[in-house]
Amino acid sequence: MCLIISIIFTALAYTFFQDGNMQGFYINISIALFFILLMARNILKTKSIKDNERKN
Repeated sequence: MCLIISIIFTALAYTFFQDGNMQGFYINISIALFFILLMARNILKTKSIKDNERKN
């Protein structure tokens, strides 16, 4: 879900960039980066949990 949302906001940011609306670009790219960070955090957290389960 985070991947889909980040792709949508990246596309919106690109559209705003093409129109010259830098405020909209910065807002949308920051939201997209936030969701990418959430996704990366979730992947790393799940990986560490699975590694701990394999060790036990």
